[in-house]
Order: sequence, then C-alpha cells, then structure tokens
Amino acid sequence: MRMNKQIVVTDWIKEKPRLGSFLKLTLSSDERKILRGKRLTDCDQEIILQLPRDGKLNDGDILSTNESNFYVEIIAKTEDLIEITSNSKIELIKTAYHLGNRHVEVEIKEDILLTKGDYVIENMLKNFNVDIVDAQKKFFPERGAHSHE
Repeated sequence: MRMNKQIVVTDWIKEKPRLGSFLKLTLSSDERKILRGKRLTDCDQEIILQLPRDGKLNDGDILSTNESNFYVEIIAKTEDLIEITSNSKIELIKTAYHLGNRHVEVEIKEDILLTKGDYVIENMLKNFNVDIVDAQKKFFPERGAHSHE
C-alpha cells in the first residue's frame, strides 16, 4: 500500500482497529529506540515518526497517523544474536555481570542470555563456563537502569 501524501506517525493506539489500512515497519532493537525521523516501511513507503519522546516502540505496536483509518504496525526485526546458556546459574549470573560491565545490551530469560553477535564478546565468553550458539531471533534487551519508563 503506497500513498502519495506524506504520512506522519503521531502516537500509539491501545487496540488494533478492525477497519483501516496498515503499513508494516520492521525495525531492529536499536531502531526501535528512535522515536523521531524518516523511515521506510516494508513496502518502501516513506513515513515520518513524530512520536512522544517518553515512549518506546515494541513488537506489535499499532501507531496512528495523520490520515484517518491509516495505521503503522511495528514488527521487531530478526537479528544475529549470541545465545548463552550454562548448566550453572551462577555462571550465567557472572556472565551477565561482565556483559553489563562492558555496557553490552542483554536480553535475560530464565536460563538464557541473548546479546548481539560480536567477535570481541564471543572471545570474552570463552573465559566463562558457558555454551554459546549463533541465533537468529527478535531481540528485546533489558532497559537500562537510567531509562525513564
């Protein structure tokens, strides 16, 4: 779906409307942090994000635009990640500590840590009793301690 008029994305909406047209906007974890500026949707439609600065973009969010019954749906992009596991919970905790000490973004699950693929980090992880596997997944890192949510 392409429109010739400039589409400005203005806010989040609570529920997905039953009627209307939807553009899909696939974004990486880094791109989902940026709430303003020009973007290209999955069908190459240029849009302008002018969202309130106190929000964040999440997988599945529906955004309103300056056009009635016209919406943008956020899709989290699949990214190259490192999946970190261990038989020892303490080893996973130590690993998370050292990743955080290097300001590396981490998604924390029950028995898994995920971080972006990086040869320097992979090298560091060899110093721990952990298993690492390359993975292609959507990435949802923990928000920093200083985020204003």
